[in-house]
Amino acid sequence: MLGVDPKLVLVIELGASVDPGEFRRAGLRLLDASNKRVTVAFADDPQLAGFVERLDACASGVPAGQRTEPYAGFVDAIDSVRPLGPEDRISADLAAAVANAGLNEMLRIDVELWHPDSHDLALQWTDELRRAVVEAGGRVADVHVSDRAGVVLARIYAPADRISAIAELDTIASLDLLPTPALSIPQFWAATPEDLPTMYSPGAETPIVGLVDSGVASAHPLVGPAILAAESLSPAIADGEDRCGHGTMVAGLILHGPVDQALARSVSLRPFCRIVSVAVLDHTNAFPDDDLWERDLVEAIEWCAGQGATVINLSLGDARRPFRSPRQSPAAALIDELARRLKLVIVVAAGNIPVLDYLLDVDDQALVTYPTDLLRDADSGVLDPASASLVLTVGGMTTAAAATGYSGHETLLRRPMGKPGWPSPITRRGPGVGGAVKPELVERSGTLGVESGRLVDSDPELGVISTQLANGRLLGHLVGTSMAAPLITRVAAAVKARHPTFGANLVRALVLLSAEPSSEFETSLVGASPAARAAAVRNLCGFGRPGIAQAIESTSHRAVLVAEAAIPIDGVHIYELPVPSSFMRSGGMRGIDIALAYDPRTRKSRLDYLSNRLEFFLIRGIPLTRIIEVMTSVEGDEDIEFETDVDTAELTSPESRAPSTLSELRSHVVKLRPATQIRSAGTNQLGRTEFRTRLDPDRHSPMFVAVRDVNRWDDDTAMQSYGLAVAVWCSSEQGDVYSELEAKLEAVVEVEVEVRLDL
Repeated sequence: MLGVDPKLVLVIELGASVDPGEFRRAGLRLLDASNKRVTVAFADDPQLAGFVERLDACASGVPAGQRTEPYAGFVDAIDSVRPLGPEDRISADLAAAVANAGLNEMLRIDVELWHPDSHDLALQWTDELRRAVVEAGGRVADVHVSDRAGVVLARIYAPADRISAIAELDTIASLDLLPTPALSIPQFWAATPEDLPTMYSPGAETPIVGLVDSGVASAHPLVGPAILAAESLSPAIADGEDRCGHGTMVAGLILHGPVDQALARSVSLRPFCRIVSVAVLDHTNAFPDDDLWERDLVEAIEWCAGQGATVINLSLGDARRPFRSPRQSPAAALIDELARRLKLVIVVAAGNIPVLDYLLDVDDQALVTYPTDLLRDADSGVLDPASASLVLTVGGMTTAAAATGYSGHETLLRRPMGKPGWPSPITRRGPGVGGAVKPELVERSGTLGVESGRLVDSDPELGVISTQLANGRLLGHLVGTSMAAPLITRVAAAVKARHPTFGANLVRALVLLSAEPSSEFETSLVGASPAARAAAVRNLCGFGRPGIAQAIESTSHRAVLVAEAAIPIDGVHIYELPVPSSFMRSGGMRGIDIALAYDPRTRKSRLDYLSNRLEFFLIRGIPLTRIIEVMTSVEGDEDIEFETDVDTAELTSPESRAPSTLSELRSHVVKLRPATQIRSAGTNQLGRTEFRTRLDPDRHSPMFVAVRDVNRWDDDTAMQSYGLAVAVWCSSEQGDVYSELEAKLEAVVEVEVEVRLDL
């Protein structure tokens, strides 16, 4: 029997872990399993009675003539057996949403019903669900029954306070929360200027962002007030007005972030940056045929910098030139020279790849296996100029859990590719030049839908919503890394707005430091080694997804320390890092994140594209004088792969003999992820470590961050500028890290790391 009778479904609570195979070998049909709980279905009442008999036999003790209780190996771990209840059907996310819901708040929910192995009965169960939802004051948006797959699904909208009542239906297997579109259907499709919130013009002191794209629609009410200038430098493009809509969408995301979310807040909009725009793309969203596009790009960036722009957004690329190691591509080399010479933060989209270029079959399996195919494709590298070394390259991720929310009729047949937090199927992969992490960062770019074996890219819920001015509409949607890049540009602009004196290197470092790892995607990767999983995440998601709050300020449980400096070629800088007392107490998590960005000279004609390499180490439990002695003994490009696989909680005591060689120093270097060799391949670096147990003051202090320059072909008298940012954090049950470090360093806001030595 393939169907399920809800009355024959039981939940078994376990006191110890049991191999799920034990239940299968006992003839039970396993529906779900976790570490301490399994859900099983019985074929009929006799099988259920037989299982109960086993439990009774075990409870009766050892029968005469037998050595053990019957079925003891199977039953001993069982604490209780009970029917599946309403609380089992409601997911943790839905339960949390119900607990925090406002009065009469409607929730969007996907419902899975048991399939009874009878089409007519399945339809009867969906009718029962429909009546229960309507009685609760909700509605059913769609129902789908597949007898072949044994699946019965429904999408419903229901009041939060009535979810528990709906969950009483024993035909329901599970209810799970879906995100509700931020805007209503009329708000998205038919918004008028009167429907939009007031937008204030940014202040005269706000940073200027250069937008090099298709121009901007200066009449758009959510864009126009922030435009300082809009020009075209090419005779093939009449003026700076946007004739294809792309640049206007990018501008809206720079100014407001995800525009649908900004509008849903129903408050006045106050951008913290201004925009100067150069149109380099024509009405077809392409560079003019008669123009040398690299020259157009260079002139546009120089013009923006001349207007005062300190951050530049490039949501464009050459689809003919996916990066192929080892040599840098032409436009990327030009962009690197501009970033260094003009001291700019340049943010570049990784580029888009047509899904059918790497995916042979569009089927249900492809919904979750596409990342493997994308990584294997030889032509899926980032597009020129996204391989540039001195820029922040941005890949795309999906945030979509459902589709058709902006449609008059929702359908369960359309399913998003990937899951929230996964790389988008249209994004491109790294690594970059010399094995550098590329893209370094990811943001929402939308995803594609799959419906009846075909790809769908026209669904607003799957795309990114922003400003447009076309066909009388003020809002539009698009899928692509072009939409991800301006969201990172916005983070960089926020850092400049909050800290206007910070240079480009430090701004890049703070954006990197704010990145949250793509844990949702990494945990989904199975069947590969840890190293292979980590490489897959880096090549598609970089260091993760940054955020404004993390980039611009400290909190009570996360203190950010910063430094800007210039290091001599082949020199070493050492900073003392004060260790909070909360790190020495039991309980909770704590950690240290370190980001570094620098702007070396570059040469496309050299295989060693970067003139020098910077690398950093976190060193503990050894005197400063000894660190200086050991690190300055290293000559030239001698490799220092300090970080080993030693657990940071079990490092050697400093009471042991002081190190006299580099190999001995390794036991005092805290392991950061990714390792030095990986992160130091690029100019944008981030290393993280977590401590799961308390630290020993005698073993883990003092702590130092050492920055080392390794020359490749630069002038021996040169100085290399860099920005360094360190976050010291702990979980909420620990003490106030910020206040303690503030007192130690006698500073008011973000503070420079205390000690720096030029060697």
